[in-house]
Amino acid sequence: MKLKLENGDILYYLGEARTLRVMREERSRARVKLVMDLLLMWVPYEADYEYRREQLEKWYRREAAAVFEEKAEEFAKRLQVSFQDIRIKDQKSRWGSCSSKRNMNFNWRLLMAPEPVCDYVIIHELCHLVHMNHSADFWNLVESICPDYRQYKKWLREKGKLLYPF
Repeated sequence: MKLKLENGDILYYLGEARTLRVMREERSRARVKLVMDLLLMWVPYEADYEYRREQLEKWYRREAAAVFEEKAEEFAKRLQVSFQDIRIKDQKSRWGSCSSKRNMNFNWRLLMAPEPVCDYVIIHELCHLVHMNHSADFWNLVESICPDYRQYKKWLREKGKLLYPF
């Protein structure tokens, strides 16, 4: 069931529940801010569902870009690899991908998953910079950085649809 994006709806940020608070006021643009366990959203009085959805997606995309970039840089150092660019997308069937040009693509919805799940996807894609396949060597490399990767992979398979609440 899709959320209505109204007061009291629960959204997730790195797997942590956040209560949405929508404040309607005289303003021309929306503002979204995470404060403790609240996701605050100021919107114009006339903001409809689609407007609120767009603003929340923009906010999640900005957050995802910052969080995933920081994490990718950290894990890349451990793996001794480098990447070109990180792009935030809205893929329907993928959480991440890595191009032969060393660009990393991540689904913004991944930011709603538990943090270890995010880390796993980032590590998975960075490992493709060493092995552009899913060979035993690839999975051994993933496991060397993320020993519990199987449970995170399983989480995405079983609960990934929860990352599409709106």
